[in-house]
Amino acid sequence: MRAFKVPAIKKRISPVLQFLAVVGIALTSSTELRAQVGNWPLAWAQWHNETRDWGGIRTNLSDEGLDLGVLYTQDVAANPVGGLNQSATYGARLEGMAMLDFEKIFGIKGSSLHYIMYQGLGQGLSQEVIGNDFGVTQIFSSDILAIANFSLEQNLLNDQLYLSAGRLAVGDIFARDDTFAYYLNGALNSTPGQLLINQPTFTTYPFNIWGLAGNYTFPGNQYVSLGVYDASVDDLNNAENGFNFRFAPKGSVLMVGQLGVNPGKDDTSKYLPGHYQIGAFYNTSRVDVLGSTTETREGNWGAYAIARQMIYQEKDLQGLSLWGLVTIAPQQAINTQPFGVSGGLFYQGLLPNRDNDVTAGAFILGFYSDHLQGQSYELVFEATHRYQFADWSYLTLDFQYVVNPAGNDDIPDAWVFGTEFSVKF
Repeated sequence: MRAFKVPAIKKRISPVLQFLAVVGIALTSSTELRAQVGNWPLAWAQWHNETRDWGGIRTNLSDEGLDLGVLYTQDVAANPVGGLNQSATYGARLEGMAMLDFEKIFGIKGSSLHYIMYQGLGQGLSQEVIGNDFGVTQIFSSDILAIANFSLEQNLLNDQLYLSAGRLAVGDIFARDDTFAYYLNGALNSTPGQLLINQPTFTTYPFNIWGLAGNYTFPGNQYVSLGVYDASVDDLNNAENGFNFRFAPKGSVLMVGQLGVNPGKDDTSKYLPGHYQIGAFYNTSRVDVLGSTTETREGNWGAYAIARQMIYQEKDLQGLSLWGLVTIAPQQAINTQPFGVSGGLFYQGLLPNRDNDVTAGAFILGFYSDHLQGQSYELVFEATHRYQFADWSYLTLDFQYVVNPAGNDDIPDAWVFGTEFSVKF
C-alpha cells in the first residue's frame, strides 16, 4: 500500500485557510447575527440565508424585481486505501445568482430571467487520484470562472405550464430527484452518472447548452416534460473560459421526453410522498464507435426510470424513504455503459432532536460495453449523514467504497472519506 500523502497545490490558497475565511465571513458579515446572540441558536437557525436582509436592501431590491444570492459549497475527500494513488483533495464552487422578476418590473405575469455564474476551485479526487468513473465528489466542476445558467422562464395556466429557454442544464428537468442531493457521489447528485458517461450533452448543473424545455402538470400531480437541446459537444460551456455562447448545432439535436407522477404531494393526499418518472432520449449526432478511430454511427438513444417512495412516516417529511433507478443505452458499439442500476434509502429525522438531518445509504452500479476489453463493471457503496444547521447551511459526513474502479480489476478498490459544507449568503 502506498503511503498516504496530500499533494501540494501550486499557486492556490490552502483549503484550510479558504474554509476559515468563509467561516469568518459567515460570522461577521451580518449585523442581525450579532444582534440576536441572546436568542442563539433559535433565531439564527430560522433565517433563510446567512446574511439575512442586508439591512433591508435585499427586500427593497426584491420588491423592485431583483433577487440576489450567493452560495458557497465545498467538498474535502481522501482515499487512504486503494485507487491509483492515495491522496486528499479539496474542491469548491462559489456561485452568484440573479433573478429578474418581469412581473414586478414589466407586469408580465409569471415571467423571469435567471443568471448564475460560478467560480470553480480546487480539484477532483476520482479522475486524478483513484482512477474511477463515478466521481466521488460532485461539487468540483473545473477550476474556472463560468456561466452556469442564463435562461428566460415563463409560468402559464396558473403555474401548470412551465417553459424555459436559453443556456440550460438538461438535468434541471430530466432524470433528477431533489433527494439525490443528500449524496456526495456525482453519479447521483444530481443526475444518474450512467447517463452522462454515454451522453456528454445530457448536461447536469453547472454545465449547460442551448435548449428549450417545458413541463405541464395535470390535476392529480401527473406531469409530462419535453425538451430539445443543441447536441454539439463543441457548443458545451467549455473548460477554456466558461463563456462559450456559440450556437452551431450542425443539424444534431438531443430530444428528451419524460412522464412522471408525485403521489402524496398535497397535504390532503391519502398517499405517502413519492416520485415516479420514466424518460427516453434520442441524440441525432454521429458518434465514434468505441475502440475505433475511423468508424462512426449516427443516432443514439436510451431510457431511464426513477422511483422514490416514503414507506414510513413519523410526521411531515420525517421518516424512511426508498428509491431506485435503471438506465439503458442498448447500442453497445457506441455507449460506454449500456446498462446501469442504482438504489438506496434515506431517513429524515433519525437522530433525536435532529428533525431536519438526513441519514442515507446507496449503491451505484454501471456495466461497461462488450466493446471495451478489460472493463466489466464499477460499483460504489455510499453512506452519509447530513447535519442541517439551518435552511442556509449544512455539513455532510460521507464514506464511500469504490469496487472495480473504471471496471478495471487491476486498480485496487478504494475507501473514501469526505465532507461537504455549504452556506447560502
